[in-house]
Amino acid sequence: MIRKTALVLAFLLASPEAWATDYAALNKALVETQVIPRYQALEQATGALRQSADAFCAAPDAAGYAALTESFHGAVDGWQSVQHIRFGPVELFMRSMRLAFWPDPRNSAGKQLSELLASRDESQITQDAFQSSGVAVQGFPALERVLFEEEALAKFTAKSADSAFRCKLVTAISRNLADMAKDIREDWTKPDGYAHTVAIAGTPGTHYQEPKEATLDLFKSLYGTVEIVADHKIARPMGASLDKARPRLAESWRSARSMRNVVLNLEAGQALYLGGFSAAVAASDKKLDDLFRRAFTQTIATANSVSLPLEQAVEDKSARARLQQLVKESGAMKQLFTQRLTAVLDIPAGFNAMDGD
Repeated sequence: MIRKTALVLAFLLASPEAWATDYAALNKALVETQVIPRYQALEQATGALRQSADAFCAAPDAAGYAALTESFHGAVDGWQSVQHIRFGPVELFMRSMRLAFWPDPRNSAGKQLSELLASRDESQITQDAFQSSGVAVQGFPALERVLFEEEALAKFTAKSADSAFRCKLVTAISRNLADMAKDIREDWTKPDGYAHTVAIAGTPGTHYQEPKEATLDLFKSLYGTVEIVADHKIARPMGASLDKARPRLAESWRSARSMRNVVLNLEAGQALYLGGFSAAVAASDKKLDDLFRRAFTQTIATANSVSLPLEQAVEDKSARARLQQLVKESGAMKQLFTQRLTAVLDIPAGFNAMDGD
């Protein structure tokens, strides 16, 4: 614990030193090695999910259900590994919220799903209609509710009007996820797509007045990785104290994968840093780059040290200590980003990484 605390202090004491960053080269490297490959992986994983849903619902049984839930986890892995990219095509047509409406403080997904399942109105889950339905029922959280609720398999295999509609809903959500992932990837990679928009940043009349503006979007994605972990995915279910823990505020408590989400988020942030930001920092301050690298390594190790599912860990005294350390380390990284990395990159520190702007 002493070593970890010393590392947290070191995060905050590193000195900034600005230098002339090649923003265009940095942007190109990150788009080509981090952004596009991750959306390609999401497209592939959601395509597999769609196929599994179709296969299961053609003849629902235990084996098909196991294959479907495995594909669900693969697709969520893909989303959690690119969730930090909060600009560009994912923000068009409310795609980010439609992919994963979370946090959901008003239980919109639960209410809308209950109404939909009660109505069994197939006109609401046609491809065109479903894309325009409430965002809370279109994505991963809604699919998790249907796949992992109590007695889910029995409800799918009951050979009733309800079971038939449940399967149609699962295929509708899976199709919607696959379509959105494909559209996002295409909107990045087509000849006049968003990768091109980033590449021509600074050209008169284009979206970005200068390459640095695109770098700021990428930086906000990096910062947002630790922000969502520290302030939302861990802090919300932890509550203020052990007796005030709120396990059902964990992101994916039904499928018991909330901590896996956190690890994937942090690993994605680490990859984004190493994929381009690291070289820019090292050219200015090698010690600061080493500090960033150690910070990510330590924070990911702390996340991996939480062996219980998050919804159990928040109510376990020993596990909570690790979660508190994770929040502390993530919070220190947030400060390090805003106080040190912004100085090296010469970009503004005042922003909201979660607003998608």
